[in-house]
Amino acid sequence: SKLSIVFALLLAVEVKAWRRPGDTRPNFVIFFPDETRAESIGCYGHPFVQTPHLDRFASQATRFDQAHVLHTQCAPSRCAITTGRYMHVLGHRTQTHLVQNYEPNMFRYLKQANYTVLWYGKNDMLSADSFNSSVTDWKGLIGVTNGGNAFEFGEAGYYSFLSKPSDVYGNSTKNGDYLAVNATLDFINNNLAEPFMVFLPGIGSHPPYGAPKDYHDKYSAQEVHEKSPLRPPNQPNKPKYHTGIVKYRNLTTFNQSFFDRINAIYLGRVSYVDWVFGQLVDGIDASSVANNTAIFMSSDHGDFAGDFNLVEKWPGGVDDILTRVPMLVRIPGGAKGHVIKEPINSFDMMATILEMADVDVKHVHFAQSFLEQLHGAAGNATRTVYSEGGFLYHNEMEPNDPKQQQLSNPKNLYYARAQEELHEGSPRVVMARNMNYKLAYRPAGISELYDLRRDPRELDNVYTNKEYAMVRDEMESDLLRWMVETGDVTPLIEDNRGLPPPPVSSI
Repeated sequence: SKLSIVFALLLAVEVKAWRRPGDTRPNFVIFFPDETRAESIGCYGHPFVQTPHLDRFASQATRFDQAHVLHTQCAPSRCAITTGRYMHVLGHRTQTHLVQNYEPNMFRYLKQANYTVLWYGKNDMLSADSFNSSVTDWKGLIGVTNGGNAFEFGEAGYYSFLSKPSDVYGNSTKNGDYLAVNATLDFINNNLAEPFMVFLPGIGSHPPYGAPKDYHDKYSAQEVHEKSPLRPPNQPNKPKYHTGIVKYRNLTTFNQSFFDRINAIYLGRVSYVDWVFGQLVDGIDASSVANNTAIFMSSDHGDFAGDFNLVEKWPGGVDDILTRVPMLVRIPGGAKGHVIKEPINSFDMMATILEMADVDVKHVHFAQSFLEQLHGAAGNATRTVYSEGGFLYHNEMEPNDPKQQQLSNPKNLYYARAQEELHEGSPRVVMARNMNYKLAYRPAGISELYDLRRDPRELDNVYTNKEYAMVRDEMESDLLRWMVETGDVTPLIEDNRGLPPPPVSSI
């Protein structure tokens, strides 16, 4: 009908944003696969995983060796990334307390600055009210196929997230992450509107531990055991979840080869992430926007993937395999093959992008732009980065959220984790990490301190070691300063101190 044609044209107009004369600001593409840890990528030092596209991209870009997330769960981490604020500032502590419409965020700044903002993937960041003001168009293109649970309900291993292989190959568009890349390239080649921001928050390496047919068995448990041994379980002075995850998920009867197998499949997923990323970069490089498009590759957090005989992640865990993520950035005219060894926080991406987009950022945030590093400068060797997590109050406990069905449905793969959180708790934690030491402070749980110079895999907790008392005290004092300085922010909107007009029907 004529009405439907008009409606379609209006939608098309809504998606378009055109460059104004003299506007040379870059386009942005953020490739953001879920749960992808840095150390499982070739250019980050993994001894045998095949990630040729990411490795090649790193040679054309700047690689941040120590990029750490603000939280080790999806939503809190993403909320911090787009606002530039720590999770504690406005209470984004859970998976269901997202960025509200009154909160400034990176995508809204860009949309208001005449960017077409496209979002192909999962959410876990913006509330429903925030989408229209922040994003031009969005589609839930997400997923990587697998063959379903490797165990029957009731069997040991059911809650391990181990999956059978998919009967679908990686180049099938039944894989939503790949479909999202195709949609991006279709936009660039056939429906281009500049300047643009395309955000691709795919499922990435997120469990279940299953992969497309040609990636599921790409690596073996024996390879992992021989070439990249996992961190051993049952280390002393570790937080309770280090034993609780195995206990509540009923994994105590499995030997080391089982966890090596989980890691091998996880690596297969990382290799699939690499292939999907390669399709994206090759498509952009062959397009008309290649010379004016900045590409960012990172993730919201990592995954245990069998290390310590653990699976998935933990809301109060700040192990390096959870906080350390890849951060690879290629910008027009930027440095190539540049490596920054000094630490950054992942929300620094927000400050960098908005600086490149020439946006006047009005709200108080704590992100630090790394644009100078993208042009070859060194990092800040004195910087401390932070992360946080855990629960304390009743409305923070995610198992109590009926929408997640964690308690009501024992077949839900998160049921076992919900039981552990309710019975054992997940104490609040704050992490401070610099070049040499890492502190994880838990007022109601086991705190941790690691000397990263001699113990980079975090196997020896020296929090109670008298030889490190001065380091511990200095870092706890720094945490106090940090909490005072970042504990709250003043809103942008000011209120009239006087009385409002009388009510319509006064007494």
